[in-house]
Amino acid sequence: MSLLRSARRAARLLLLAATCAVAAPVAAMTPTATPPGEYQIKAAYLLNFARYIEWPAARLPAGAPLRLCVLGRDPFGGALAGVEGRQVNGHDVRLRQVESADAAVDCHLVFVADSEERRLGLVLRALATRGVLTVSDIDGFAEAGGAVGLVVEDGRVRFDINLTALARDGLRASSQLLRLGRNVFGHRVP
Repeated sequence: MSLLRSARRAARLLLLAATCAVAAPVAAMTPTATPPGEYQIKAAYLLNFARYIEWPAARLPAGAPLRLCVLGRDPFGGALAGVEGRQVNGHDVRLRQVESADAAVDCHLVFVADSEERRLGLVLRALATRGVLTVSDIDGFAEAGGAVGLVVEDGRVRFDINLTALARDGLRASSQLLRLGRNVFGHRVP
């Protein structure tokens, strides 16, 4: 690995660690600081998940836009606006709101809103094996077969990772991301 590539990887790891640090409890912040909202933090996590997940080249060719979609009622408000057009590993991020799992098949990363909780099984089956990184803050999402479940624990946003779901979808998580996960479920792929 070249020195430049190592430096870039270290910089990305620091950015991910900084994102996790932003999730510090509100009580630990200075009284004059305005804490970021929960969904601002979750939007930053989505961008970092895209940085630390590897899609097959056939699913996300070099230079192609990375489509980040929200399935269901958008809980982010304007928090995702700053993600549009950002670069992730040479891919411009494009945001889309989708109303069905069928429409989400063209996305690379799908945040499944809690408005879809009743249809979660249907959504996960429709997106399985399609090379879509599924992320949600629905309780038990990773255990139910989603790839990454966001949870708020002790006033911090954390995440669980389902390795079986990632492998099923042809995705690979970096070891740095796996180390930062609260819980990692499933089998590690060699």
